[in-house]
Amino acid sequence: MRAVFLDRDGTINVGIPRIERVDSIEKVELLPGVQTALEQLAKLGYGVFFVTNQAGIAEGRLTPADFEAINNHILELIAASGIRVLKTYLCPHGEGSDCDCRKPKPKLLQDAAKEFDIDLASSWMVGDRPSDVMTGVNAGTKTILVRSGDPTAEAPEATFVANTLLDAIRYIANH
Repeated sequence: MRAVFLDRDGTINVGIPRIERVDSIEKVELLPGVQTALEQLAKLGYGVFFVTNQAGIAEGRLTPADFEAINNHILELIAASGIRVLKTYLCPHGEGSDCDCRKPKPKLLQDAAKEFDIDLASSWMVGDRPSDVMTGVNAGTKTILVRSGDPTAEAPEATFVANTLLDAIRYIANH
């Protein structure tokens, strides 16, 4: 299977810098154009996964149950696009943690590859931070930095840099 791994906060819904942590359903707001982008992605035949760092769990700002409620709410909001997110992989550890799952480490993508028989070399990691790009590089995927959260973000290692998720999906469709 080919896959598109999507960072969630800052790529699908509003994140930093506007919202420090998405720690309640009330803070969920889809980014402009996300539904259209996901409609396009749904037509491309990729398995779709969320891959997200959630330091708010380690910080005590939200519980795993809170995370599940927020994630389920986002999945409900994007369902109208026709997209089906097969699974959400998350790292619940903080930034200073020595875990093996926090992006930019590739473990979450590798776990998905084992569980869903994914060909990482023909897959994509899409996110709004250089750490998302490095996760893909470290896992052997192609990568796209989306400047949806920070229009000045840079990631020289990225396969492509897109201003919006829709631009990213169009690039995937053509490559």
